[in-house]
Amino acid sequence: MKVKAHRNEIIKYAAFRIVSQAALLLALVALIAVIAFVLVRGLPHVNMQLLFGDYGKQPSLKPALVGTLYLIIISITIAAPLGIGSALYLTEYTKSNSRLVKLIRVATETLAGIPSIVYGIFGYLVFVVALKLKYSLIGGGITLAIMILPVIVRSTEESLLAVPVSLREGSFALGSS
Repeated sequence: MKVKAHRNEIIKYAAFRIVSQAALLLALVALIAVIAFVLVRGLPHVNMQLLFGDYGKQPSLKPALVGTLYLIIISITIAAPLGIGSALYLTEYTKSNSRLVKLIRVATETLAGIPSIVYGIFGYLVFVVALKLKYSLIGGGITLAIMILPVIVRSTEESLLAVPVSLREGSFALGSS
């Protein structure tokens, strides 16, 4: 009885493996077909005018690239000092079990779990509707800064906590503050 049940499990496992490998192969073929179609149809149309030309008679990606760079610069300029400063404060200047630290950690973890579409709606409602900044880079930059702030805080905090105590004490002995 046990041998028959064991044989049935082996057959089910083999059938499941074959079906899953067939599904994987089908998905890979579809992916390769889509990529090949896009490359074959689109690659002849890619030129320097499309990538870096002035936007005028012909379409160009230059305004989108420049706008993206401006948006990145604005958001990093706002979020990096706030995030690094917050992480320094949390790890170096407060007790790790205080209520304030626990509240800030819960807030950053909560902010990290919010979907980006919610940040976008928040940015639209606050910066476009309430503050009447219209559709501007500064509103998008502040929204993006709020979105990346928890990531910067947590990664900086984890980096600072990863430094061994002996290395920290050695730097204090050499005169660092």
